[in-house]
Amino acid sequence: MKSIAISIKNVSKYYKLYDKPKDRLKEALNRKGKTYHRKFYATKNLNLEIKKGEILGVVGKNGSGKSTLLKLITGVLQPDEGTIEVNGKISALLELGSGFNPEFTGIQNIFFYGTILGFSKEEMQSKLDDILDFADIGDFIHQPLKTYSSGMKSRLGFAVAVHIDPEILILDEVLAVGDVLFRRKCYAKMEEFFKSGKTIIYVSHDANSIKELCSRAIFLHNGNILMDADANTITKYYQKYIFSDNNKKEKIIQEIVDYKHKTEVCPTLKENTSHQKIILSSTEAVKDSQKQEPYFIDGFKPQNMLEYRMKNIDILSPRIKTLEGKEVNVLVYGETYCYEVIYDSQEKTLFKNVAFGIDFHTEKGTKVTSIESVLAYKHEFYKPTIEPYETIKVTFEFQCLLPVGDYFVNNGCSSFVDSKQNILNRKVDIYCFKVQDFSKRITDGQSYLFKKVILNNNLLWEEKTNKEVNNR
Repeated sequence: MKSIAISIKNVSKYYKLYDKPKDRLKEALNRKGKTYHRKFYATKNLNLEIKKGEILGVVGKNGSGKSTLLKLITGVLQPDEGTIEVNGKISALLELGSGFNPEFTGIQNIFFYGTILGFSKEEMQSKLDDILDFADIGDFIHQPLKTYSSGMKSRLGFAVAVHIDPEILILDEVLAVGDVLFRRKCYAKMEEFFKSGKTIIYVSHDANSIKELCSRAIFLHNGNILMDADANTITKYYQKYIFSDNNKKEKIIQEIVDYKHKTEVCPTLKENTSHQKIILSSTEAVKDSQKQEPYFIDGFKPQNMLEYRMKNIDILSPRIKTLEGKEVNVLVYGETYCYEVIYDSQEKTLFKNVAFGIDFHTEKGTKVTSIESVLAYKHEFYKPTIEPYETIKVTFEFQCLLPVGDYFVNNGCSSFVDSKQNILNRKVDIYCFKVQDFSKRITDGQSYLFKKVILNNNLLWEEKTNKEVNNR
């Protein structure tokens, strides 16, 4: 148990619902113990273990039990059934400015909140400068909290929560508020917490922030954990559920149940917590990095493609080719390639104003480039009609300016009627490719931007293209 920060076993929390207000009084006065209520379970038989140092993402639609779970962990609510064990000091932001008094000034609330958490006035005084510097709300710190905007409350609440040195930090949608610079500061602080071994539970509807920040995530549904996996897998299924028609949601839930069963029966299919699962042929060749050429690895493909199909249009046969027409999936930095994909309509109806979307993302789900169908339509980059049973090929030409690594591709198409978007189909992780290392590379990071280094007006270094290197 030393490695476990939070252990939740068979926890249920229910509320008593009465049809009529007077039924509550009748139940309280009834000597025979007759009940007039029915139980509504916010969580039911919930089981969860969170390891120390994990950043756990929590997703789920409104009413799925997210807030109840967090309040149970923090002790705001007590479970009606089951047990919860917490090993470590908790700091929580369950709502903007939760724990604050609206009549108190910002300064007074800092000390007030610290007292609630068991800190002395002297201890909070020693943390005050860091809190004020992080919150950065200026003279408003001396004004009553009721005069604050929601963003200012968020700044102050987050600043206090992260500077009392908690072992477990719980955040409920607080990063959705505030300007971009403040959000970046919050992300950096969370990264600092993660590196120092802190445990974080982060609730958000923002799939990108869940993928960026969390090593693991859970998908809550009707008060229980529908799925527990790496953050990339969870967000993909969650988005598929959220954006699907109501009559298809149960089918998606069954897909998730089947996926869980498959990974339990064959654990090797379960995705790594930080990398997308791919199938890689054992015949992959080792290429001469001094003389690079693009090449093809047979069997290199995604393991976990997901489809969001609204209409009967299929997306088929993705591939990358050189300008000479050679199929490749291991690319050379700086060269130009064509990504081809087939859109096959199996509908007898006609679709108007169809725009095509594509994005490349890293193995952790970070989007590195895209053509959004909404923007394509806005700038009149679309096909006026797709006829019944028509098959078309779309080619996206691109220059490979991506760092070394593995990349995954999403494809989709949408029809626009009176400027309203109607998604026809979208496939996530339909294709994958590699960018191979470059022996002359000295730059690193998410992208390679630097072209020259000049020292006292003398050229110290200049990036060479692959062709220049190969011709030397």
